[in-house]
Amino acid sequence: MKKTWKVLIIILAVIIGLLLLVRFVASPIAKVVIEKNSEEWIGREVEIGSLSISALTGNVRIKNLRITDEADTATFASWQELYVNISLARLLGKHVYLRHIHLSDFCINVWNDGQRFNFSDLPQRFASEDTTATSSNWRISLNDIRLRNGNIAYSDKKHNQKWDFEHLRLDVPGLEFGTGQTDAGLRFDLPDNSGQVTLNGAYDMQSNMYSLIADLKYIDLHFLLPVIQEHISTGGIDGWLGAHIVAHGSLDDVMGVQVQGNAQVEDLELRDTDRKTVAEVSRIGIGISSIVPKTMSLKFDSIAIDSVILGIVRDNNGNTLSRLLASPESEQEEDSVQTEVPAQTNSTPLKLTVNKLALRNSQINLTDKTLSSRFSYKIRGINVSAQNLSNNGQNHILLNGSLPDGGSMMLNWRGSLDYKKKDARVVAMLRNVQLKDLSPWVEDLFAYPVKQGILSLTSDNSISGGIIDGMQKIEIADLKLGRKENRSDAEFKSVPLKSAIGLMTDMSGKILLEVPVEGDLNEPKFSLDKVIGRAIGNTLVKATIAPFVAMAQASGIKAGDLTQMSVDLLQPDISLEQYKKLDLIAQMMTEQKNVSLVMVQQFNLKSAIEDQALFNIKRAYYEQQNSAIGALTLLDIENIQKINTGDIGLKRYAEELTGKKGKITVTAVEYYTTDSLQQQILRQADMRNAILTRYLTQQKDISPKRISITTDSLSNLTAYKGQNRYEVSSQLEDEE
Repeated sequence: MKKTWKVLIIILAVIIGLLLLVRFVASPIAKVVIEKNSEEWIGREVEIGSLSISALTGNVRIKNLRITDEADTATFASWQELYVNISLARLLGKHVYLRHIHLSDFCINVWNDGQRFNFSDLPQRFASEDTTATSSNWRISLNDIRLRNGNIAYSDKKHNQKWDFEHLRLDVPGLEFGTGQTDAGLRFDLPDNSGQVTLNGAYDMQSNMYSLIADLKYIDLHFLLPVIQEHISTGGIDGWLGAHIVAHGSLDDVMGVQVQGNAQVEDLELRDTDRKTVAEVSRIGIGISSIVPKTMSLKFDSIAIDSVILGIVRDNNGNTLSRLLASPESEQEEDSVQTEVPAQTNSTPLKLTVNKLALRNSQINLTDKTLSSRFSYKIRGINVSAQNLSNNGQNHILLNGSLPDGGSMMLNWRGSLDYKKKDARVVAMLRNVQLKDLSPWVEDLFAYPVKQGILSLTSDNSISGGIIDGMQKIEIADLKLGRKENRSDAEFKSVPLKSAIGLMTDMSGKILLEVPVEGDLNEPKFSLDKVIGRAIGNTLVKATIAPFVAMAQASGIKAGDLTQMSVDLLQPDISLEQYKKLDLIAQMMTEQKNVSLVMVQQFNLKSAIEDQALFNIKRAYYEQQNSAIGALTLLDIENIQKINTGDIGLKRYAEELTGKKGKITVTAVEYYTTDSLQQQILRQADMRNAILTRYLTQQKDISPKRISITTDSLSNLTAYKGQNRYEVSSQLEDEE
């Protein structure tokens, strides 16, 4: 019996000795083996501070480990201590069972150069060539996985961005390998109370398929600033992000991932590069039906945005919104010199659909610092609604809002969301707009402040290929202007605005304008308000150049009725219809004391000479037939003009008078001579001018200083090809 105990004691001593040998000999050997073969196994060098293996308990401790990067000697990953406890007994049953995996002070540096990550090679290195055999023969169970005080540093080398995750905490109850399918869940808090992330995933090692559920709670958007700055030029952002995202796909096709779920942003504040607030949003809710990056497909169930406050400040360098939305990357590309052949663009077109879009109870604050005086304007209660939006078809968007002092606005947009097409039909209406609020804008264009007035506008615009072609129908009531600022450098300062307004104002105190608008949206400096302002300015300029037209339109008279007056060169006087037109002009001049009349007699001199020569020979023939008729009456002139050039008696008389045969007009010009006929025509033109002047000054009591009735120059008469007429225009002096 004693001998048996001795044998047992000896065997136990041997076992303890072997275990101690493993403890103190195997550990250093394992450390050397790992460091020597690490580059072959994982493509990276491994340095280990200490490695301890306990054969009694199945404990393994690795301290101060460092793994270099694939490309250089920089650190890819490191940790202070890794503790693993393995069940040695289960190894006999081909079951690798790890009871605990505890990792502390873990650091990993991840980078992406635009093509790949610095860990992209690892899944291929660990992929088994015979996964079926492995899964049928061995099981791997990992339990109680804990990570404390972890740090992940992410670097985007293409965009020169860095992103640090500090103080990461990971708890995974267990992972199971060998069955082909493994599930895992982890939760970590972002640093500085920046939010909480919970991930639950499933991965099949045989098919390389995965699914991932991500729940984000109270993510501080400031933490995402580096990523956001890749797309917009913002100097700061605040707010909270929450999301429930479900993604599934294959690690063999990263871009083929399909994403669903929902996301919410609350208390968003976006600042420009000067750190001034540009936008505030109470809440954004997004329902994601499907996002597939590979096919460029984005489908949203709904996008709901509540209580947006947008501050747009325009200065000489543009406006805050355009600068904010400008891509920092595109700006850098524009500034750099292109020395390489541009890369091919993505051939896959974007497919965007939004089942329901809603913007509710929002506000825009406009400030324009480019004007001579400060301009601020607030549009409140903005609501936008749309359904079934798509960038591949026609869409319909409705917008309405409230303007200051009881005004309102409405916009009805139909068109394509495809920015390259830039095709749309836009109808906008403004009602009860108080023009006093727009005084700085008017003053900047015309040098006149607005004291009062109400505007209504209907704007109908078509956009094709980025070219806008529209008509603005404007109605203004009770408009009153202040004193003109003569020191102003307003674009239309020379326009006598007060007088033009007076001309276009009808008896009820209203102004009706139809203003065409044209422009190219592709122009970098295109500004719709400037285009409309210039169009209105040009309309007013036309009114000042032709105030009779403006007065006629205000009185319901066709503009063409006052821009010209026909003339019969063979008549010494003017007709009854012409007197009626003069009466209308005189009435308008009486009502508008600052309007001056300009009438220029125009006719083709060559045709006039031929007509006058023919009339002269007809008159001589008529007087021969009707002796002692005395001065010609209007009836005589009508009878002379009625004589047919084919009359046998006229032909014989012309041949006897001129001594020549041939076309009567030709022989008559030769007989009377061109110079004498020209003098006769000009004398008669001067007589008509005198008759008109005398009628307006003596009969209508218009001051001669306000009347200019002349005949055009000989050079112009020689080149003129139109009808015989008076061109009627006017000049306008502004009222002070």
